Amino acid sequence: MTPSFPEGSWFEALSEAVAADAEMAVIGRWCTLDLALVAGEETILLRLREGRISEVAPDPDMGYSWSVTLRGKREDWLTFLQPEPPPFYNDLLAMNGRVPSFSIEGDRTVFVRHLRSLSRLFRLAQFLGSRA
Repeated sequence: MTPSFPEGSWFEALSEAVAADAEMAVIGRWCTLDLALVAGEETILLRLREGRISEVAPDPDMGYSWSVTLRGKREDWLTFLQPEPPPFYNDLLAMNGRVPSFSIEGDRTVFVRHLRSLSRLFRLAQFLGSRA
């Protein structure tokens, strides 16, 4: 069976796609960020180093910390991860403003500083879809 979001092998496929992406190599050079994705009750920590996913930590414990959390229902993420998502699900900022169950939490300055790189990362995730 094909892995689906948020399984570990889905994140492995995303890591490979990000590492192979020429655009991300340029715009992500200064993107170093610890980012938590919350899908319902599940938390996944992505450690981004110089525009690459250096670590994926499912259900991080107290030994981990991060700057930004993207929180939504699992259904929100599955809708967002469609190659052509519907209106209000096509962008993180649109979801934050228009999808009541989705939020951007934490250090918003850090989020905005890395917004271009995060937008590219999640566009690559949309190309992957909810199944790798």
